[in-house]
Amino acid sequence: MFARLNVFTKITLLFVALLVLVLFLYTYSNRESVRVIEHEIQNNTMNHLSTFADSVESNIYQLSLYGMSIGQDSSIQEYQRPDYKDVPYERVKVGSAILEKMNLYNAASKWHSTITLYFPRLQKAISTDYYAYIPYREDDFSKPLSKSWTYTQNQFEWYTTEPTTAMDAPDKSRLITKISFPVHHLTTMLDQNKLNNKGDPFMFHPEMGLISNTSGNETLTSILSKLRELNLQEKGGFTTTLDHTEYYVSYIQSPSLGWYYVDYVPMQQILGPITSSRNLFYASIAVLIAMSVVVLYVLYRSVQLPLLQLVKGTNRLSTGDFSVRLNYTSRNEFSLLFARFNIMAQRIQELIENVYEEQLRRREATLKQLQSQINPHFLYNCLFYIKNMARMKNEKAVVAMALNLGEYYRYITRSENDEATLKEELTMVQNYLEIQALRLERMHFTIEVPDDMLHKTLPRLTLQPIVENAIIHGIEPRTEDGHITITGHHEGEICTISVEDSGRGMSEDQMQELIHNLHKPLDGNMGCGTWNVHQRLYFLYGEDAGLSYEHSPSGGVKVSITWYNNINK
Repeated sequence: MFARLNVFTKITLLFVALLVLVLFLYTYSNRESVRVIEHEIQNNTMNHLSTFADSVESNIYQLSLYGMSIGQDSSIQEYQRPDYKDVPYERVKVGSAILEKMNLYNAASKWHSTITLYFPRLQKAISTDYYAYIPYREDDFSKPLSKSWTYTQNQFEWYTTEPTTAMDAPDKSRLITKISFPVHHLTTMLDQNKLNNKGDPFMFHPEMGLISNTSGNETLTSILSKLRELNLQEKGGFTTTLDHTEYYVSYIQSPSLGWYYVDYVPMQQILGPITSSRNLFYASIAVLIAMSVVVLYVLYRSVQLPLLQLVKGTNRLSTGDFSVRLNYTSRNEFSLLFARFNIMAQRIQELIENVYEEQLRRREATLKQLQSQINPHFLYNCLFYIKNMARMKNEKAVVAMALNLGEYYRYITRSENDEATLKEELTMVQNYLEIQALRLERMHFTIEVPDDMLHKTLPRLTLQPIVENAIIHGIEPRTEDGHITITGHHEGEICTISVEDSGRGMSEDQMQELIHNLHKPLDGNMGCGTWNVHQRLYFLYGEDAGLSYEHSPSGGVKVSITWYNNINK
């Protein structure tokens, strides 16, 4: 299939294939690069978020650890001594010591937290919050305490009991420790993380809402609504588009607080250089395609069209149309080629015309030669007949033959035209048959030709040799009466005259040999009468015209003469 295409089409297809291959390879490479960078962005975002989460969890763990260890302090045990009931001063003194220790811990801790100790047996409370009076209320500890951090009134709270098994019945415990820290500690860490990592982290809870850094924007609100729609796992990430900007959002759930640490990164901001490079490449490809179209168009006009014109001219020349000439206005190599082609076509046309003229002259000479061979042949037969009739003292036959012979030569010498109408030929044949009927009293003839065929033309002396052979080779060898029938019919321009005799006929082999001899060159062993008739018809009308032989139902031979009446057209 590809081999049948012309050169221009092949070049165009190869260029398109190369362009498609380049686009495919670049697109694949670009996608792989973007995929790798996106993967790295996701990993970096998750790593930064994990670092931030670990830092927050470390501070929370320290607070929880202190809350669990404070119950083991000796001052706490001493504060609950029953004998201090009658010595309030000592209990206040121990309480001041406990409060001093808690303040020292806050001073050493990264986060400033509020530590409150509840003593269910003493119905008292000690807190590091100097500005609030915190009484002990039994109703606050009538229910089981939460074992995790809880969020309320912009702060996180965590409870533990001494012993720890009393979380489900805190009013039966010896000590209840409450540690709380405000949200601004988390906000401060979020600000620091944003400043260091150039991210925008925040904390999210499906029910509690949002804890963001101090520079929270509208994008956080949009991401918040997206987070509420998803079924979040312990950690993960997803890609979302907000305000025509693609973001990658990663999240990690805090095991202590129950909230999610969330951070997001605008992908387009990082992938911007790659996108710009890709767009520049596509723009370059578009310019290349436009320039290629212009080049292909110029190539098509300057090369392909002249080649097509040259191919068409060559095809017409190969089919025999030597009048073809090529017109080309541009001045380049093709103009010289077209000029040489026109000169070649003109010379070939002149040569072919000369050959045709020579063939016509040779054909005319051949026809003249064949015609000249028939005239003496017929004359010799007629003279021999007159001689025989004179010996037989048959003056009537001699007179009839002499008159017929005179009419015959007047007929063939009357005009230089080599053709005659069928009527003229039949008149000559009828005179000939009457002469033969005088010579052979046992011979009879019938002529049945439609009137609309009488004006048809054919070469002179076409019928006479056929009739003569029918008499000599068919009727004369037999002793009984013989009959010759001449019929005619036509179909359009195809005319047929049949000469049928009731003579002795011939075998199939003899007939095939006779038909074969019609197409052979003339030699001394062949009769020239029927051969000349067939050759004249063949030269004048083509290979479909000529003589044909078949067996006659009356026992003899039927010879059909076929020719075309449109030879003059």
